[in-house]
Amino acid sequence: MIGLICSKVSAYKWPILRQAAVVSIAIFLTGRADAIEQDIGPDSPPQPQEIVATPLVPFNVGFGIALSTEYASRGITNSDRKPAIQGYIEPSVELPVVGTTYVNIWASNVDYGEGFEGAEIDVAAGIRPELGPLSFDLGYVHYFYTPEHVSPDYGEIFAKVDYNVNDMFTVGGRVFFAPDFNQSGTTGTWVAAGVRVPLPHDFAVYGGIGYQFLEDPDAFEQLAWTAGISYTWKTLTFDVRYIDTDLSEEGCIVRSGFADGCESRVRATVSFDTSWSAVKDWMSER
Repeated sequence: MIGLICSKVSAYKWPILRQAAVVSIAIFLTGRADAIEQDIGPDSPPQPQEIVATPLVPFNVGFGIALSTEYASRGITNSDRKPAIQGYIEPSVELPVVGTTYVNIWASNVDYGEGFEGAEIDVAAGIRPELGPLSFDLGYVHYFYTPEHVSPDYGEIFAKVDYNVNDMFTVGGRVFFAPDFNQSGTTGTWVAAGVRVPLPHDFAVYGGIGYQFLEDPDAFEQLAWTAGISYTWKTLTFDVRYIDTDLSEEGCIVRSGFADGCESRVRATVSFDTSWSAVKDWMSER
């Protein structure tokens, strides 16, 4: 998650092997390829398909892993513009009329500067009701960091909505509200909107824009925008996107720990997403 690092105290630097071990364990235990808050625009496929595990309980578990040239959130680097490995696991239950309820656990390595390297683990819970072409995602996400000094833990209430226009394109909106942003004692609100257009042969293009509002008058708010193209082949998704913000070097140092962590750049990601039901179907065919 974006670190509001207003001041840094001296801290020991993890040996590389120790840091890699912690991140690997976190990802193994968590296993969505993107953080619950990361994308500005509409969610992209593949989404794990639900399956009725018993006559009464439609239960499934989605999981995946991603390799990216950078962990960037809301246009700001969370990994010193260095590669990131990320993963998630998401148990879900589909309830009649109500929609799909889920718990999502996601992890990534983070780097906010020397002595502030470690792992981020996001724990989210929510519900995804659908109403015709409208898809909603309502819930709460809490951001944890290890070691604890890497960044303050905090949580956000979120609401996401996507509108599918006759399968020609999807428009989406996002609102995330933090009652205690980065344990600063002030609120933070992230508002974003975007559009995704599917193309032939499993390609898609998309773009989005968002703004981070902060109650603290001395904090650095930012406008962020992105555009990209993705290709999905079975359970693999290849994504290349342009990222940029309007933060100054001073603001970027405060928000990310680095002067160049908010500049225009290109990020590439390859991700693998599947579900327990899909694995069972694959095994039954063998």
